[in-house]
Amino acid sequence: MLIAGRYRLRDAIGRGEMGEVWRAYDETLGRPVAVKLLLPHDSDPTAPSRFRLEAQTAGRLSHRHVVGVLDFGEHGDRLFLVMELVDGDSLARALAVSGPLPAERVARIAAQAAAGLAAAPPAGHRAPRH
Repeated sequence: MLIAGRYRLRDAIGRGEMGEVWRAYDETLGRPVAVKLLLPHDSDPTAPSRFRLEAQTAGRLSHRHVVGVLDFGEHGDRLFLVMELVDGDSLARALAVSGPLPAERVARIAAQAAAGLAAAPPAGHRAPRH
């Protein structure tokens, strides 16, 4: 499937409550990307506005431990968010395969996550650029 005339969806790589994430290819710029599509939410009329807020909030962040937002739009009746594609396994998969991680690795992951979260502004403020 081609989204917005340029993002070719390849493989589904994740699914959550609000959306599904696809490994995709940006045919205009010739690079791999991740595309998150809002799932149909007939029973939740607030889903599109929450998804739009997620895109706007994430789009203002710039930090090496935060996935960058590249584009946002609507394709047909579904909103989409285009992000940098980060290769590798999820933390859930790493835990399922190898069990508990060494304390040093847990500390490194936690520090990186905390640094990324610290880049997010308080509600109603603009994010600093790093």
